[in-house]
Amino acid sequence: MRSLEYIDKLQTTEKIATVYTDSQTTLDSLKNTKIHTSLIDKIRLKTIELEQAAWQIKFCWVKAHAGTQGNEMADTLAKEAAADLDIAVSYNKIPKSVVKRELESTSVDKWQRDWNQTTKGSTTKDYFPKVTERLNRKLSINRSLTTMMTGHGNIKAYLHRFKLIDSATCPCGKNDQTTDHLLYECELLKTQRDNLRLTVSKTDCWPANKYILISRHYTALKKFINQIPFDELQ
Repeated sequence: MRSLEYIDKLQTTEKIATVYTDSQTTLDSLKNTKIHTSLIDKIRLKTIELEQAAWQIKFCWVKAHAGTQGNEMADTLAKEAAADLDIAVSYNKIPKSVVKRELESTSVDKWQRDWNQTTKGSTTKDYFPKVTERLNRKLSINRSLTTMMTGHGNIKAYLHRFKLIDSATCPCGKNDQTTDHLLYECELLKTQRDNLRLTVSKTDCWPANKYILISRHYTALKKFINQIPFDELQ
């Protein structure tokens, strides 16, 4: 932008100028009519203004840190300006993308602090202690997966807690039917669990905790969960 302003002040009859930049992103943005950031629009408008004044303006890319005299001088001046606290601010607008990233980061940090402090959602927290990992992980959500990862649903311990059934004991007779019981203990799921255990044991010790299962063995875990006959185990 400053180079265009400089060109505008030139007193010359030969109105031809080439602006060199090592920023391919800037050049691509100028060509992309869908991009309308403040600085890019200002460059476009100034270019149009110069062209209306009979200037021929051309933008070219130059490789950075390759010994090109003008580019090296521009880098040096930029560094000096950035270190000079007394120099007037030339451009102080913050891109929306930067603001968005900062807001997202702040929100996730607060979410993580709340997640660490809450006493609720303990089953889910075992699978996802870190909020960012859950946000970045794509899951094929269904009723069975939700039930096992929250502890809420068609599980006898959950139903008994709300007095919807008389007993929380699993049909295997070994223990209360919780998500942990189904995942690690229930004899009625031995065949399905053996398949999961064999897969996990190739790289991790069994029994593996839920975080290991979801982060390293999601496909095998999902297959195991989808094979649980919840209705038949009531």
